[in-house]
Amino acid sequence: MKIFNSIQLGNSGPICGQCVHFQSDPAIIEAAYPGLKTMSSGYASVRDQDGLCNYNQLYLSARDSCPHFTLRTADFN
Repeated sequence: MKIFNSIQLGNSGPICGQCVHFQSDPAIIEAAYPGLKTMSSGYASVRDQDGLCNYNQLYLSARDSCPHFTLRTADFN
């Protein structure tokens, strides 16, 4: 899986949480995973700051990073 191999888990450089491609809004996560509400919620504390990468189409930690990082210039998450 080439995309997954490019993801750097727990990197100390630019992080997904600051990337324009990263969406951590609970409503967006619940829409992407409709069955999530059955067992839990996108608002759950165990989710922490995890979210969806619109570029790589992956569910990631906000602390991960990849070569496609683009700094979010405004807080439109």
